[in-house]
Amino acid sequence: MFGYSYSQTISKQVIGSSGTTYVHENINLSYTAGELFIGSMTDEDTTIQLGNGYYTSLDLSTLDTSDPELMVKVKIFPNPSSEFIYLNHSYQQNFNITLSNIQGKIILSQKIEKLQPLNISQLSNGVYIITVFTKNKQTNTYKIIKK
Repeated sequence: MFGYSYSQTISKQVIGSSGTTYVHENINLSYTAGELFIGSMTDEDTTIQLGNGYYTSLDLSTLDTSDPELMVKVKIFPNPSSEFIYLNHSYQQNFNITLSNIQGKIILSQKIEKLQPLNISQLSNGVYIITVFTKNKQTNTYKIIKK
């Protein structure tokens, strides 16, 4: 019987009731047993975190998928509108935009200059989604209403 095993190094330590480390050339294999269920403990001010035998890192954070640096704050006006909308930004001069209906079908995709009128008079009344992209790969999505 032949098998493969993969591992990774994590800078955490375990205090277990038994275990050992095997070293052969450039391969290290360590195992422990005894601390099967582990809970973390914190002090009243939650400034110090302790583990029951397994010491977790003190630099814990949650995964956040939003990146504020990727958001571009564009003013779109007037909203609602019946004929034209305009895009304005404090320093960006042009944008790539996509205009989609509420079902996600892209109706329009084009490059537009700052304060250039975007004609929406041919669209049916309703809610549309405009996604704005800059050359710096910043993006944001806005809801517009055609009346």
